[in-house]
Amino acid sequence: MRDWLVIGGIVLLGVLGAAGAAGAQENLSVGRGFGLGVRYLPSALSPLAMIDVDLGLGSALTAQYWVNDQFALELGGWISSFTDQWNPRSYTNVSAGLLLKLLDHGQDDLYLVGRGISVQSTYSYYCIRPAEKAPSDVSPPDEKILPPCWSNGSRASTLAVEVLIGLEHSWSAQLTTNFEFGLIYAQTVTTYFPPSAPEEPAPKPETSAASGLGISVRFSLNFYLAKATK
Repeated sequence: MRDWLVIGGIVLLGVLGAAGAAGAQENLSVGRGFGLGVRYLPSALSPLAMIDVDLGLGSALTAQYWVNDQFALELGGWISSFTDQWNPRSYTNVSAGLLLKLLDHGQDDLYLVGRGISVQSTYSYYCIRPAEKAPSDVSPPDEKILPPCWSNGSRASTLAVEVLIGLEHSWSAQLTTNFEFGLIYAQTVTTYFPPSAPEEPAPKPETSAASGLGISVRFSLNFYLAKATK
């Protein structure tokens, strides 16, 4: 952890130097208003993140609104749902954040961001009731598949808070790319529902909790629809 904090400090020093060198350039971020974007963690950098933290916490479709040139609000998230005959599952990610611009120089801006993230996921596994087989002298055996029965499943809830330093590079007044580096703290509560037969009482669910602090690395691409009117 300490090594990554040292690396992060070196990166920030480089960012500050680059931002100072860009001071004479046109300031493309002035007057921004509403924007849309996508935030993600490239799989190649996933070893930098803490293993115990769901990497999906860093992925989201985002909407930003710059209240003024120094302060912005952000909402983000994504929903995934998959259902087939046996395995329904769902994943919901919702986040909210505040951005504070620290340095504003030409095409490169330095900012501080704090986010709260909530993730809810469910998974169910369905089984097939025992098949009714014909006598063994029938070849091939005639099997009758009865309706499926609920077997087991799990539900997980994660709450996380992350604080990061970000560098935004403006390719134009509308298009930016962002790199963010910082810390994330996450707590996850998982409830497991043991297998149960239709004719028997369902066993009590089992609940476990885990928490941890880790490195957070984010990339994002943002497109601003128009300049804000002043």
